[in-house]
Amino acid sequence: MSMKPYILGQVVARGGMAEVYRGLHVGQDGFRRLVAIKRILPHHSQNQEFTEMFKDEAHIGQRLQHANIVKVEGFDIIDGSASIIMEFVDGSDLRALLSAIENKKQSPGKRGFLPNALCAYIVAEAARGLHYAHTRKDDVTGRALNIVHRDISPQNILISWEGEVKITDFGIAAAERDFKQTETKAGIVKGKYSYMSPEQISGKKCDAKTDVFALGVVLWEMLAMRRLFTADNEIEVIEMVRQCKLPGRLKDFNKNVTDELEAIVLRGLTKDPRRRYESMESFEKTLRAYMAKEFPNTSAADLSLFIKEFLSEKREMAQEEMRKILTSTQLPVAALASGSSRSVEINFDDTSHGKTSFTVGKVRAAGINPANNAPRNNAHTPRHSQGPSHDAQQFLRTAPAKRRETQAQAAANLTPFYVAMAIIIAVIAGGTALKQHRSAAKQALTLNVRTLPPTVKIRINERDYAGGRYLTSPHKIKLEPGLNSIEVTRPGYYYPDQKLFIKTDDGMPKKTPLVRLIPKATFAPVRLDYLGKDAVTAIVNDGFFRANMSARQNIEQIPDIASGTPSRLVVTNQEKKVLITCQFTPVATTTAKPLIVKFSDAGACDISGPGKEVKP
Repeated sequence: MSMKPYILGQVVARGGMAEVYRGLHVGQDGFRRLVAIKRILPHHSQNQEFTEMFKDEAHIGQRLQHANIVKVEGFDIIDGSASIIMEFVDGSDLRALLSAIENKKQSPGKRGFLPNALCAYIVAEAARGLHYAHTRKDDVTGRALNIVHRDISPQNILISWEGEVKITDFGIAAAERDFKQTETKAGIVKGKYSYMSPEQISGKKCDAKTDVFALGVVLWEMLAMRRLFTADNEIEVIEMVRQCKLPGRLKDFNKNVTDELEAIVLRGLTKDPRRRYESMESFEKTLRAYMAKEFPNTSAADLSLFIKEFLSEKREMAQEEMRKILTSTQLPVAALASGSSRSVEINFDDTSHGKTSFTVGKVRAAGINPANNAPRNNAHTPRHSQGPSHDAQQFLRTAPAKRRETQAQAAANLTPFYVAMAIIIAVIAGGTALKQHRSAAKQALTLNVRTLPPTVKIRINERDYAGGRYLTSPHKIKLEPGLNSIEVTRPGYYYPDQKLFIKTDDGMPKKTPLVRLIPKATFAPVRLDYLGKDAVTAIVNDGFFRANMSARQNIEQIPDIASGTPSRLVVTNQEKKVLITCQFTPVATTTAKPLIVKFSDAGACDISGPGKEVKP
């Protein structure tokens, strides 16, 4: 049986039945990745109904492979409790984001809101994932699974730091009997009362329109920044939902909500299911059409910038926790149900200043006193019910021949327990040798750097890279052997982590994350209009912006020049000869009304709008 330990980190969520851990999966070949582990609470672990519900959730989740749904990777028994191994979404749930906005100090008499554009975007993305679940068919039979989530709420909508929106927790989802072990009895209500549809809270049959109503509640609350169905006790909440009693118009709580947007929300909240959107796809398309008119440029990048700003402290804590998972020697190794009864504990050493390295350092027996073969009382020793893995055998094969002969001779005179101990000692020796070999392999590294915005300047180890010129990602950079610091800069932006640290010689594969810079300036958009015929290259501020323009591609928009920045446009032909040089200073412009710089290949340059031209 191969060893597949799960390193349990911090509990990131806890409910009445289960808790979710941030954790790490370490494969037998040394492959490692962050995962989320949802585990039944210990006092519920013997409840067969809960275990079967967990299996159902895993069974349904594994059938749902979609960008807007948290991926379920498997089901296992960890530390005696049923557990679901899931995709790790590095970010936050929607409830935490709304709470952060609400708790942020505002000016007297003012209240914080999530921008309408982002509200619409989040719900449209969630609707997209739910429509996929609602219409999913069995791969073999082609029969509809008829999955209904039934528990849509802000807590079950996750947002990554990169702006991805994902639905999670299909724990009480309804589906066809053939695809579930358990069945919700008629009249039994499951879910959160405040997000149920009138038919769901009445114990009637649920379909996709039940989730439409719940997502409508979420959208209403995001826009109003307050709960929709709330009262002093559950009885009153149930009655409010049953009657679909709304506290007032959305505009009463958020004056920026347009009549059209409110109409979109109210259609999803209609008491009669026949008058709601006929599907999540219809809900999504309505929102996308509205966004195309009102917020055409809204994207995941905007959501990413917003959530990083409002949850910066949480993000820093999460990053620190992940570093601990990768480097700590104290994190428990979860025990799987299968395998032998012999226990081992795996410790991990930090070899790269807590940045990117993760290497096996030691392996030792746990829970056994070698003096008398009796269990020792050690409440702090985590257990892992596995025997020696394929990795252990591989390490043995790579150990020096003399060491193998010595260990074999000693093992001949030992009890079975000491034979196991000898194998574990060999694992230590092999692991140490491999670690030393990797550490000794000092070598340079070529790294592919990706950034957003794509055009940036890079400094490596406090020195300008490529002569301090602007580079456009993806761009390959060369790192010296050892630990390297990387800084990415662009005027008007900042990077919250300030520097990336990459170690070249720890034997680990390198994949630089997408570096997203955060705006810190007020931008004054500029539009370039080319009136000539021949192909030219327009360069603004020494490469801050660069575009190839022609009679066909004659308009370019520069969205992020900081307001009040003296700027210089240089236009060259294909032979690199300078045709035009002019200067301007954009002030208080907008995307709808930018500063317009018109020029031709004949040398003319005309500026209109709130800017100043300086002749060459």
